[in-house]
Amino acid sequence: MSQSGILKVADAILPGDVPTTFVTDSGIATPIAHIIDILGSGGATTSAVGNVITITVAPNFTWQVVTSASNPISLAANNGYIAKGAGVVQFVLPAASAIGDTFRIVGYGNLWTLAQNAGQSITIGFITSTIGVGGSVSASMISDSLELVTVTANQEFYETSIQGNPFIV
Repeated sequence: MSQSGILKVADAILPGDVPTTFVTDSGIATPIAHIIDILGSGGATTSAVGNVITITVAPNFTWQVVTSASNPISLAANNGYIAKGAGVVQFVLPAASAIGDTFRIVGYGNLWTLAQNAGQSITIGFITSTIGVGGSVSASMISDSLELVTVTANQEFYETSIQGNPFIV
């Protein structure tokens, strides 16, 4: 993901018209010798050419292709999985998950099943799976895809995007 825009510092030539502080979401920066540093971190980078500063924020998300040979696969936060190959790919929700952790499963040539641990549930639309190890979500077609976000640490996972019509137990 990339965001761009224009930060207009001053239209006038007068030295008194140059800003002396810059307010951000998490503090105030005061230029030293008319210089302010704009730095990137945690997936964000910066670059400059002439009078243009570009801030690029890359999603901190990792994708991997998985097959049934790796069964079962424990989901990791901010990871995407492409189910590919022969046999049903079996995923398991992580036992520990923080609010906002996101998980994606994409069906590509293979069915998949997502199992739960004790005390966990998955909500898709208005349907919630059976709480605990008896609950699960399974692809009904090889192209079914699902994105989940943790809404209650370690326990509740809500669908934020879905493709297809998976089975919910």
